[in-house]
Amino acid sequence: MAAEPSITAVIITRGRPELLDACLKGAVEAGKTEEILVGVNGPDEESLRLARGFAPAVTAVQLPQMCRGEARNALAARARGRLLCFLDDDTVPPPGYFTRLAALAAGHPGAAVFGGGQTLSGHAGAFESAVAALLASSFGGGPFTERFSPVRGTRAAGPEKFILCNLTLDGEFLRDRGLAFEGHLTSAEENLLLGRMAAAGARMVLSGDLNLVHRRRADLAGFARQVFSCGRGRGQITSLSRSGFCAFTLLPPAALAAFCACALFFPSAAGPLVAAYAAAGVLAASFSSAPLRLKPAVAALSPVLHVAYACGWLAGAVEGLLGGWFSGRRPPRCCCEGNP
Repeated sequence: MAAEPSITAVIITRGRPELLDACLKGAVEAGKTEEILVGVNGPDEESLRLARGFAPAVTAVQLPQMCRGEARNALAARARGRLLCFLDDDTVPPPGYFTRLAALAAGHPGAAVFGGGQTLSGHAGAFESAVAALLASSFGGGPFTERFSPVRGTRAAGPEKFILCNLTLDGEFLRDRGLAFEGHLTSAEENLLLGRMAAAGARMVLSGDLNLVHRRRADLAGFARQVFSCGRGRGQITSLSRSGFCAFTLLPPAALAAFCACALFFPSAAGPLVAAYAAAGVLAASFSSAPLRLKPAVAALSPVLHVAYACGWLAGAVEGLLGGWFSGRRPPRCCCEGNP
């Protein structure tokens, strides 16, 4: 077995101090790391003060407001550890998480990507529990359901099985091949990077040893915004690179476009289509992991998930195409400070 590599935990945050507090409390108790870097992405004195309160275990870094890929690249560039463990501020790593990660990396020399699944918080309310059940169902998550569920066992896996809120990358692999997160994306930046790493020959290991708690949005508006952002990022990377393409992610926008065309040119067929979709949602909810009392909520959330994602994807695809026309300046999708 190879020596255990050093780990730098990388966390980007802004405006969610309560979630960050739980994340950092878990991280400092999760085992030995070289460092825990917390990048406060833009003006946020409360989060910056909170992160500094965990010193010396945590190093707080004030960043100018920038897109998520740029923020993570900025922290990765200053990391001392070889393994870059990217965690979202709404996750809570369990005790021994980093210890198991180091052992997993030592037991799989040559692997460049490690990840795990997600479990529901014991403090989750009814809405959050319904969202988790929907995403973990085939109707909600499709081939990506394992991203939103606890993983069992340890095995090799493809890039579609990993998610950025719980993702570890070999920094040396990235540097040797000149790879980094794509700049100026709204969301889903890990999908493009993982695709490029797979093309470069990266071995990837998925393990239940790395399962952690991930908090979901607690209200409908927050959930819709998150899903829209995810779809927007997917649309951006699909239009930017073949490495970001995934046929399944085209289904929601294609279905929405087809329905709108049908409603416009064949309005009599719109009602039966809506009824068929609603029936499929109810059937899927009945087979979901949600408790019986939450299955109606799972069914009701399905159109929110699909429509918000589809609208985000279409917006992102347009932004991605427009970005290619503005060489020499940041694309219109960019939210970094000072974007012209």
